[in-house]
Amino acid sequence: MKLKVLYVTSSVGLGHVTRDYRLSRLLSGWADITWLTAGRALEYLRARGERFHDASQRLRCIGTSLMHVIKGCRVTYSPLGLLRVYSDLRHNADVIRSEVDLGDYDIVIGDEPWELMMSGLRPSRRSVLITDITSLGSSDNFIMRRVNSWVDYHFRSFTLRFNVGLWDRGDGYLRYGQIFTHDRYPDPSDGDSIVVNLGGTDAGVGLAGTLYSYLDGKGLNVKVIGSAQLVPDPTELIARAKALVTLAGYGSLVEVAALRKRAVILKIGNHFEHEENAKVFEGRPGYRVLRCDRADPGQIYRALLQVLGEEPRPPQVVDATQRIAEDIGKIVDG
Repeated sequence: MKLKVLYVTSSVGLGHVTRDYRLSRLLSGWADITWLTAGRALEYLRARGERFHDASQRLRCIGTSLMHVIKGCRVTYSPLGLLRVYSDLRHNADVIRSEVDLGDYDIVIGDEPWELMMSGLRPSRRSVLITDITSLGSSDNFIMRRVNSWVDYHFRSFTLRFNVGLWDRGDGYLRYGQIFTHDRYPDPSDGDSIVVNLGGTDAGVGLAGTLYSYLDGKGLNVKVIGSAQLVPDPTELIARAKALVTLAGYGSLVEVAALRKRAVILKIGNHFEHEENAKVFEGRPGYRVLRCDRADPGQIYRALLQVLGEEPRPPQVVDATQRIAEDIGKIVDG
């Protein structure tokens, strides 16, 4: 008889759910998984016939909510926008507290499960955390020290903690490498297309329209994926691309590195995680990093011409999915 697992995955973008789906395939031999998420992450799972908790249908998508504080490809930290984000997080936490019984499950797995942590529900002794950050940025002021202290306390309430990030080195986490996205990666080849990857949010939508027109006018074969252009598995397109223009989200950059693709990387302004993710690629042949809120199509085009003339040397990424799955299996046996 399989063990009942509640898998709570973040609804911010698609990087969380795509890596979690890959991990879940390796747990399926012993795990009967019920998902809890919202927005495009829920759409991704529904398209794959996955079972999800009924409460998912009443959760608000935090990826959509964050667009209240990301304007013009830049984090604004507007008080009203932050209040709306907090309101949606609070709503989701209340739904989880009233509708989800953790006692119904043998194991709880959470991938940056902010609303679960806000709900007041405590995971059982057999619980797993997946994260690529161990704080929400610098603790250089009183508010951020309090916020990061809260994050640290709740992250450490999970029995088994995996840091799968590209750069974060926080203590107290198992760090084997990354979890790649989707089911598998095809063999890469150099095709003739430039893939513009917007990731799982709408942060880059404004730039994408003008960029497409500009690059198309230069005679390039341009394909746009991400945001509302939901492609169930974009890895075939990415693997065959000549180069990418991509936002600096975790999943997108793992794909770029694993498939050794040239890329112009656009980091959202004032976004600490994008800033750190992009640093891993700065100065490497085959890569250019620009700020999304300051770059115009002409700058991006010139950066593309530069990377197209270089052999890419991406940072090393390691698919640790199998090893993480084996460690999770050990707490089942225990």
